[in-house]
Amino acid sequence: MKKLMIIFAALLVSFNASAQFKFLSNNTSDEYNAKLFVADCTDGHCEGKATIAISDKITGDDIQTFHSDDLDFSLTEKQNARIGWLDLGKYQSPLIFGDFNFDGKEDLAIRDGNKGAYGSASYDIYISDKNRKFTLDKNLTKLASENLGMFDVDRKKKQISIEQKSGCCFHSTTSYELDSKKGLKEVSSVIEDSSMGDEVTVITQKMVGGKMQKTVQKFKTKDYYATP
Repeated sequence: MKKLMIIFAALLVSFNASAQFKFLSNNTSDEYNAKLFVADCTDGHCEGKATIAISDKITGDDIQTFHSDDLDFSLTEKQNARIGWLDLGKYQSPLIFGDFNFDGKEDLAIRDGNKGAYGSASYDIYISDKNRKFTLDKNLTKLASENLGMFDVDRKKKQISIEQKSGCCFHSTTSYELDSKKGLKEVSSVIEDSSMGDEVTVITQKMVGGKMQKTVQKFKTKDYYATP
């Protein structure tokens, strides 16, 4: 353990020597604090290769180190990245902690550029085990990298949802459950297509009794999008 700690410290020192900007992200998790070392910050926008080191919020013990090819985030007008360690706000941080697989343990999403649909944010998803070791989940990373930003998490239903669009008039939401054997399992979807004049076609699919049931409805555009 002592040897691992020495190696961990050496890696941080090595990166810190070349990294230009340093940040703290301590308000996004109940369990962990994080130190971020980012390659570039210009005109209030930070990006590029980065190292993220998380530690136990109570004991301060080092937990694990991660890397991002493009830890993309912005600063407020009052923040100066050149003053040394800078605290990031909860909703400003490029890190998202949450229970993404519904096992009661905090997992971690790390911003990795803008690879999502229409140039939206993309994330690498790391799942924590009972020993607090984080492992990259390829399926969840794909969901968080190819759609409209980070997926939504419904803790009550134990489902995650992604959004997609095509132009101005096509929008879809798809929800998944996590199957321990089969991985991601689609359980429902809603497609809204308003490309046909003054009508909106809504296609709803829902898994019932192991089979996907489909419903198609049409609405007047002015009624469907009317503000309640």
